[in-house]
Amino acid sequence: MPFLIEGWLEVRRCGETAWSGVLSIGPLVDVGDEISERLFGLSKRWCSGESPIDATAPDRGVPSDPSEALRTELAQIAAHESKFGPGEFGGYTHTTWNELADVPLDATALADSDWKVVLDIARRLAHDERFGPDRVRLVVWFNW
Repeated sequence: MPFLIEGWLEVRRCGETAWSGVLSIGPLVDVGDEISERLFGLSKRWCSGESPIDATAPDRGVPSDPSEALRTELAQIAAHESKFGPGEFGGYTHTTWNELADVPLDATALADSDWKVVLDIARRLAHDERFGPDRVRLVVWFNW
């Protein structure tokens, strides 16, 4: 059974308090890999306690101030779990680009990872004066 990665890339403009969902991660990142394991503790190995990796931002839960897009998706997950029971979704966590910017990632693993595109977009947004590194965040979880 695949270990799918889902979530949102969110931004908040300077001077604003609300986050906006700008990119659904699920269509771009297929499955948990070395990058999702290193950054978020999202892999089969990590969740089963078999990974020696010390993830940067694991198990932080959903942020208290999610974007409308994220709230909508979480409501859909809650409805699914209400109907079929919990267990398919988990590992909810989040972090800003400020924390991820200097995480050392294996260049070969990144080059082969679906995360390359998502992280590139996040980096570009973090360098945009409208946002900045503390106003670009990733909110992710797994679907097993």
